[in-house]
Amino acid sequence: MFNKIAIVGVGFIGGSIGLAIRTRRLCPKVVGIGRRQISLDKAIQKSAIDKGVLSMEEGIKNADLIVIATPVNKVKEKIVEASRYAKKGAIIIDVNSTKQDIVCAANRCLPKDIYFVGTHPMAGSERSGISSSAAELFNDTICLITPERATSKEALKKIEIFWQSLGTKVVLMSAKAHDAMVSKISHLPHLLAYALCNTVSKKELAIAGSGFRDTTRIAKSSPAMWEEIFIQNKKSLLKAIRLFEQNLRLLETDILRGKRPALGLKLRRAMKKREALD
Repeated sequence: MFNKIAIVGVGFIGGSIGLAIRTRRLCPKVVGIGRRQISLDKAIQKSAIDKGVLSMEEGIKNADLIVIATPVNKVKEKIVEASRYAKKGAIIIDVNSTKQDIVCAANRCLPKDIYFVGTHPMAGSERSGISSSAAELFNDTICLITPERATSKEALKKIEIFWQSLGTKVVLMSAKAHDAMVSKISHLPHLLAYALCNTVSKKELAIAGSGFRDTTRIAKSSPAMWEEIFIQNKKSLLKAIRLFEQNLRLLETDILRGKRPALGLKLRRAMKKREALD
């Protein structure tokens, strides 16, 4: 479908996309666009891209697909910049963890002959950088796609096939529904992991076992990235926090009153949900 794909931001996610494309031979030319040549050279050495450039204009020229995989706070800016150099008929996608803010920005700035499709691969790690990227990152994962009424059906179909070709199962939903759901299953868990780490002292941390380590693993993720995500999805995240607080208070009440059957019922319900995830 694509003769040239440009990836803006060849870090962990962008690098993994490049590796997956080239491993599966989905496109003859993959160009990385970045801020530092040393990082682009690493991406070339790892075979994530064929070529790396510092110029947005040079990198995007004649690209059929443009993937914006920059840090969260740069996504809107890069969509605007990419639109200046993209050819007619080009498709721009993002991989951001929030969608309403990004979709609105894209709708405002893109001309009618350049198409935008919001996407969010539900794959990641607490690691970062091109050195941690992996071609198999998207295998057996879900990619959320958030089309609007005005989204080109042809562009949407191409992006569905693109993500399926990288190993994902595609799920379509509105940007609003995306932000509400992801606030609970991704953003809230990260917030809780940070909060839990801040709840314990260094002395207590020294004797922490696997339960604490497993629960807080994602607190090793980039604070700069997550503070931006929390703010961008503030409305949905605050609702998720209040819902969590309600469930926490119910457990607190059962413990306070020694209501074993009620407490056990809630714990078993949670256990079954977690087992279903496996």
